[in-house]
Amino acid sequence: MGASSENRRKRLGWLDFGKAMGILVVLLVHAECSLGPASFYGGMFYMPVFFVAAGYTYRRKEESFGAFVKKKAVRLLFPYFGTSLFLWVFFWVKDSLLTGNPTDLNLPSIFGILYSRNQMYAASYPGENPVLMTLLNAPLWFLTAMFLTYVWYEWIRRRKNMRVWLAAGLTASVVWHYVSDLLLPWSLEAVPYFACFFAAGELLHRIDRITYLTEKGNRWKGLALLICFAALANLNGSVNLSIGNYGFSMLFYLAVGIAGSILVFLAGAYLERFCPPVMRPIETVGRQTLVILCFHMFLFMFIRTGAGLLGLPEGVTQALLVIGSLVPLTAAGEVLPSIFRHISGSVRHGQSSSI
Repeated sequence: MGASSENRRKRLGWLDFGKAMGILVVLLVHAECSLGPASFYGGMFYMPVFFVAAGYTYRRKEESFGAFVKKKAVRLLFPYFGTSLFLWVFFWVKDSLLTGNPTDLNLPSIFGILYSRNQMYAASYPGENPVLMTLLNAPLWFLTAMFLTYVWYEWIRRRKNMRVWLAAGLTASVVWHYVSDLLLPWSLEAVPYFACFFAAGELLHRIDRITYLTEKGNRWKGLALLICFAALANLNGSVNLSIGNYGFSMLFYLAVGIAGSILVFLAGAYLERFCPPVMRPIETVGRQTLVILCFHMFLFMFIRTGAGLLGLPEGVTQALLVIGSLVPLTAAGEVLPSIFRHISGSVRHGQSSSI
């Protein structure tokens, strides 16, 4: 194996580390764990890191736009609708068929699947705000958002003055956020904003910034980035991209999310260099984030039921939620002949997926 191939393999290690840390924070948030600063600062990067990783692994190829869209639809929309269908059938059997009313198709939940937003309006909306994704499928909003981010980015990449299109899209997202509380289907209003994280990831790859920051003479710049990240994160406050909550400022959070993603990648690069044995199981988790994202809430339901029957304390229950979903879902993605390994573009021939 040549030096360039070896370097690429190592980079994919820290990239998988970043995705593993992102999905770990997802589990902690959904398990309602409160770990103080760890929860707060983890919440600053746990969604952007996937968009940045997607941009890092994005490659400009000579293929038709339709072929590109079809490829991304298979990788992202197939698991979205496949998982949604599984959950809908499960709860239809559980809540309708077994109660003697199989004609109740739970149409609102079907609308939620098609709309792919957990709420109709942003968190700041003062009126009634109906919950749309009620089948333990709320985390799946990310898959449709990622799909449209790929599509939007590829479309503007083929236009002249790509940077103008990127800036125009960002402006449209910011304006929409401040003039309307309506959350559009498939995160349409936020997709151009997410594309800026994506663009940052592609830029990271082109200028090889992670390697640059790990070099001995440049490590102080990583420390400076950490200080800026902490300061801006505290100024911006908590966020929740799924319901349109960007904290103090969308632009502030754009900087915070990018900085946090770079920092977690740097942490992975250092760990990979100085403690490879620790990295191996973490990289494994990073390769299976799609499976974990799709099914962890489903497993949560069973774990919470069992913990309740056993009368376990909430802290123990939360730990079981995280570990009891992370370990088996990672193992399932690695061991079983799962279609998710193929459609998520797991590490093969030097390729890595965004989630």
